Amino acid sequence: MENKRTIIIWLSVTIIVMFALPFAVAGLASECSGMALCMMLFLIVNPIYSAILGYRCGKDIKEMWNLPLVSALAFLAGTWIFFDIHELWFIVYATVYLAIGWTAMAISKHINSSNKGNDIFPFSDAPNTAVFICSHILDGREKILFVSHDADDGAWQFLCGKEHNESDARIVSLKYVLDLDPTISNLNDLPLGYCAQRKSKSDKWVIAKN
Repeated sequence: MENKRTIIIWLSVTIIVMFALPFAVAGLASECSGMALCMMLFLIVNPIYSAILGYRCGKDIKEMWNLPLVSALAFLAGTWIFFDIHELWFIVYATVYLAIGWTAMAISKHINSSNKGNDIFPFSDAPNTAVFICSHILDGREKILFVSHDADDGAWQFLCGKEHNESDARIVSLKYVLDLDPTISNLNDLPLGYCAQRKSKSDKWVIAKN
């Protein structure tokens, strides 16, 4: 739903910039000022907008890859209808805008892919590794103050440090716990058979053997 709303917004802006502005220039401006406004529109506004649109499309390329093409076609439609001059140069301008949009889209996609590649999961265990966590932490009443990396099966336990019984145990993914409290990333190399404790979330972990 959010993606559709975003696409609709960018389509609306594209129609305004590439289709409605030529109409405004053709219908409202005088002949002298109209020529200057056209040059500003064709050489400055449209290329900048094409780059901005392409860069945004690169962040969601599967859904928005065709918007630079729609933008170029909207420009052609606007100029040919409102100026009533079927000049070859309009096709050249539209091709340049399309090239700018798709180039910006490719650059944006490359940057986003690089950022995702740098976002490495800190633990050697997979993000979907099942771990134990106490219900007190899950319901927000307590913080993670005790972490154990069991020697027998390599299981992780994330507890609040208080007394527990079996009914307090919950199973979630390791990534879920990391998202819940990113400070546990400091324990990514906690050896098997060791535990870590702290008095509060702002304190340093104290490592000890179980």
